Formats: sequence, C-alpha cells, structure tokens
Amino acid sequence: MSDELPPPLPPTGTQGEQWTPWERREQLGLVPALVETTGQVLLHPADFFRRMPIAGGLGAPVVYALIVGYLGIFVQALYQAVLNIGLGSALRGFGARSPLGSLGPALQGGAGLLLQMVLGPVFVLVGLFVGAGIYHLILMVIGQAKEGFEATLRVVAYGHAASVLMVLPFCGGLVAVVWWVVIGIVGLSEAHRIGRGSAAVAVLAPIVLACCCCGISLLLVFGGIAGLASHLPR
Repeated sequence: MSDELPPPLPPTGTQGEQWTPWERREQLGLVPALVETTGQVLLHPADFFRRMPIAGGLGAPVVYALIVGYLGIFVQALYQAVLNIGLGSALRGFGARSPLGSLGPALQGGAGLLLQMVLGPVFVLVGLFVGAGIYHLILMVIGQAKEGFEATLRVVAYGHAASVLMVLPFCGGLVAVVWWVVIGIVGLSEAHRIGRGSAAVAVLAPIVLACCCCGISLLLVFGGIAGLASHLPR
C-alpha cells in the first residue's frame, strides 16, 4: 500500500463545506443529515474525511456513532434470534420433544435480543473510545499522530457508518468489517495528513495482534489436550 501523503486540503468555502452533513443537521434535518453523512462515508471516504473538521467537539460524532452502531447491533441480534429459533425448529424435526422444550430456542433468542438492545449503546461507546485510543496510541508510537486524539476519535465515530452494512443477510458482518478497515485507513490518513501506509499500520496492527493471540491460545489449548491425552491409560 502506498505511503504517499494525501493531496493538500481544498480551499475552504462556505461554512457548510467545512462541516459534515451530520454537524449541519439543524439546517438539513435529522434524517437527511444522517443519510447523507452515511452515504458520503461509505462511498466517498477520502473526500468526506478531507473536509471533516478535526476539532469542534465530540458530541455530534459520538451521537452519530451511537445511532448507526446501535442499528448494526440491533440488526445482527435480530438475525441471530431468528437463526436460533429456526435452528430449534429444524432440530425438533429429528426427534420428539416436549412442548415446553420447544420454547427454549425462542426464549434464548429473545433474551439475547433484549440484552443487546439494552446494552447496545454501552458496547458502542466502549468500542468507540477504546478503538480510538488504540489507534491513536499506535500513531503516536510510530510518530504519525500529527493531530490530537479528537481527530482520531472523529474518524472512528464516523467510520461507524459501516455498521449499516450489517443489514445485509448472512455476510453483512464480514462486509462491514472489511469496509471499516478501508474507511479507517482512509480516514486516519486524511485526518492526520499522513500516508496510507502509516494509517494502515494503525488500523491493521490490532487485528494482526488479536489473530496472533487467538492462534497462540488455540495452540496452548490443543497442546494441553494432547498432553492430557498422552497420560491417559491405554
């Protein structure tokens, strides 16, 4: 991935050109501002983050992240609840079960949906600040944190636009993650005025580290099981 610097900032014009549609929702209307912001982030991330102010308060970006992030969590929880109920119905066809036992999948799916509906905003907020903190720390370590923490958090907040892709059945979660990686790299590059390569390091390093930790954990588990098996009487 090229580490060339993004093009210079375009000259600022009217006030509307210096702010995201979401931060002009009082003029545009709540729903139009939400739709326009999400569309710009998903389809034209470079232009969006090039024009996005790197300061001006965290309230608007955090509220945007809460709305679209919660939407993604709710849709995924709904899909999961339907899947649990569907699997329960399919499994009941392989053997007789009591009428009360058939309520299990429905209750489980409903409980999971209710839990995520209640705790969804907490999940979004924790993920927002923890994720932004990790990215900014990596940028600081590699000497590429050209702007303050607010710039990084704004990128992560508006990057939650990828959450709406979770409405796609079956593959929505995977598509959202992949597109978030693209948005994160472009956004950090434009907000901090650094190359795409440096931004990619900040976004991909936590993913690589998490995969390595999972791989090591699996090796330890399988190694432990193999060790126990070798001591069993034959």
